[in-house]
Amino acid sequence: MAFAARLGPLAEELVESLGFPAARNNAKAARTARDAALQGLKSHTYLRTNHFDVEHRLNGLEERFRVNHRESLADALRQRLDALQREPEPWLPEVLSLLLELSDQPTFKSRLSDLDNLKEDVGEPEASLRWEDISKEDGWDHDPSLWATARYSDSSDDDVGDELNDDDDTTSSPGDVETIQRNPENLTIHAEDTQLLEDVKEAQSWRHAVPEKDASGSTRKIAVSEIHVLREVLFMLQGLETTMFNADVSVKPVYQVSHLAWETHKASLNAFAECGRHLHLLREFVQQSQSAPLLQIFQDSIAERLQSFDAKVAQIEARFVDPSNRVIVSLLSIMADLEPLLDPLTTVADIVIRFQATPRSNSFRYLELLFDEASLAQLTCKHTTYEFLAGIFLECFAVYVRPIRQWMDHGRLFADDEMFFISNASGQVPLSRTWQDAFELRKNPDGTLHAPRFLQPTVNKIFNAGKNIVVLRQLGENQMVEFQTVEEEPRLDYESVCSQDSELAPFTDLFDTAFERWIQSKYRKTSSILKNVLYGKCQLPSHLDALQYLYLMSNGFAAISLWEEVFDDLEALKPGWHNRYALTGLAQDAFASLLDTSRLTIAVSGAGLELSGEAARDSVKTALPYIAISYRLAWPLQMIISEESLAHYQSISILLLQIRRAQHALQKLSLTKSYWMEKASWEESALYYSSRNTLSWFLTTLHTYVSTLVLAPNTQTMRLELASAPDVDAMAAIHTSATKRMVDEACLGSRLAPIRECILDVLDLPIKLQQAHAGLDHTAEPNESRVSQTVLGDAASCRETLKGIRADLDRHLRFICGGLRSVAGASSGSGAAKWDMLAEMLQDGSRG
Repeated sequence: MAFAARLGPLAEELVESLGFPAARNNAKAARTARDAALQGLKSHTYLRTNHFDVEHRLNGLEERFRVNHRESLADALRQRLDALQREPEPWLPEVLSLLLELSDQPTFKSRLSDLDNLKEDVGEPEASLRWEDISKEDGWDHDPSLWATARYSDSSDDDVGDELNDDDDTTSSPGDVETIQRNPENLTIHAEDTQLLEDVKEAQSWRHAVPEKDASGSTRKIAVSEIHVLREVLFMLQGLETTMFNADVSVKPVYQVSHLAWETHKASLNAFAECGRHLHLLREFVQQSQSAPLLQIFQDSIAERLQSFDAKVAQIEARFVDPSNRVIVSLLSIMADLEPLLDPLTTVADIVIRFQATPRSNSFRYLELLFDEASLAQLTCKHTTYEFLAGIFLECFAVYVRPIRQWMDHGRLFADDEMFFISNASGQVPLSRTWQDAFELRKNPDGTLHAPRFLQPTVNKIFNAGKNIVVLRQLGENQMVEFQTVEEEPRLDYESVCSQDSELAPFTDLFDTAFERWIQSKYRKTSSILKNVLYGKCQLPSHLDALQYLYLMSNGFAAISLWEEVFDDLEALKPGWHNRYALTGLAQDAFASLLDTSRLTIAVSGAGLELSGEAARDSVKTALPYIAISYRLAWPLQMIISEESLAHYQSISILLLQIRRAQHALQKLSLTKSYWMEKASWEESALYYSSRNTLSWFLTTLHTYVSTLVLAPNTQTMRLELASAPDVDAMAAIHTSATKRMVDEACLGSRLAPIRECILDVLDLPIKLQQAHAGLDHTAEPNESRVSQTVLGDAASCRETLKGIRADLDRHLRFICGGLRSVAGASSGSGAAKWDMLAEMLQDGSRG
């Protein structure tokens, strides 16, 4: 309030000091001006910046610069603050405060170089005027007479003449004058030795000679010396135009070596022409435009060899052009010298001809031809040709191997690469089918693999190595993938593949060994890494245990606790025995301590749901085959445990379930508390007990055979083979083969279909015996009396029922034993031996 009381007089004093004209003589106007000023002061919310605070902040900023070792920046700030203090401005504190508020970490982000942007641009100084520029602008810079020395007719003035001569020496030279005054006549060179020129013209006159006819009218040949023919041959081999050969490298028949017979001349030149045609074909092939890198490297390799050949031919020419010793001019001698050089090139030309003969042949077709010809040249002891072809092959193969390296190192394919034998599959592929369906091997229209023949034995390893990288990347193991590609790969050049200490080894073996070593440097690492991930991160062994618990009933307590309750519901004719939620709940309770039950479900398929309670109860062949156990596997494990393997597991599970069902029915039969057996005759008792004993022996023998002779050894062998498998394909094949072997040895294969049906008929007999026993035993429990729908009315019908069961049992046993022995005798392998063993076990039990 004290400040408000002081504000009024201050406002009045402000109005008076400003000296408003209207307020000097008018009290009302003065009061109005004072009230307006007072109102403005009271409503003003922004005060002037505290310049002391701004100065303090700037000093603190300078100190911060020096503490952070930015003395140059602090010196620049102090220099500019001192300059501002020498020229104060009214609003300088506000401006500096604004800059401080806008600054963002000036200690670390400020740069002295930014001050250069504040300097004004200094324009370039104007170029000074020079005589050279003036001469170019006026057009007299090319006037030679301008710089010529002036000649005066008055030669009596010696002083002037001497002075002019001195100027002439300093301003121009004779060479300059000669250059300026040169004309076409000055460029003419006059031959000093005209006789030599005439001799040359005379020696080359045969080129322009016209064939003459003899007295008989036949055309005479133009005689040519052998040295000229030799020159023409060498030029022709170098691809140059000649007089004695046509454009298609055919021999012109009008010329003949003067001292040779026509047939000899013709044979010699035709031999050279044949080689020339091959070289001409190679030169034309090299000049063709190719877009495929594999063909471009082939062209480059041929061009390099042709250049080397031309250089060696030029060396031969040099012997005749400037002979240092006596030189014998002989076409036969030149042919002998050139033959080692021409044979490899001729072979390459034949390869090009065969390659171009097929219009739509694959780009790598010439690699196959080079490989075959190099092997053949080695076998026929043509070492020069072998080294020549092997060198070209390995140079070109280095380009072909690029997509292979990209695939094996990074699991990626080059875009639009139709040459490589691996391609992306069309459409979306689920993760579980990545290994099987994400990539595919490209095939030719005839069904053959789109790859060179010499690579086909290693195609699967190449294919799997890239898929290893893809799967590892999807599993998040990128670091392992990058780490394994760091090491240097083996070389595939000629010096490494065909070393000097392996001259006697075939080229095919040398290449296969070197390329296998190259593949193993990449393939073995990725395969072992992926295998370790499957065993460690994906827990393959624990999931195999879970499959054995569920399908193979390796844990008897858990299996009995689940299926005994299901069998009781079947015998009690409960309508909800097939409820999928109830079955899944029972299974999860039974196997809770053994596996991850969230992956487990059990359901009955549609056909099983339509069965009546009596039909489901009375036979092991009606309802039990429709019970499906489902165990959800992680997608990496589905690459190994395929749908086919799970189907095999399901088949074995159904067989074990049927055996358990028959054993459950047989265990319900009482041995002592049977009212009707007490009243029965000795014959009926013997039939009952013998049938029960034989059935018990059959079920125990069959279950023992399946569990101990089929499942246990096969699962153990499968585990060992999986641990030593080299890759995922091998692991999947081992697992599928093991489950298929279990199915066959358990008599579930297609070859043993009649025997399997007979075994199932035997498994139905305990249920029939249980129903007969339950219907006649008056001491049975009430729920058991309701199970049977058939009641034996008297002892005669009882005896007939027991006789029928016994007769069926004996007949089925004979058929099973005989069938097993017959199939075992006609087969080979471990399955045949086990079938024969099962027949022996069952036959011993039936005799007992």
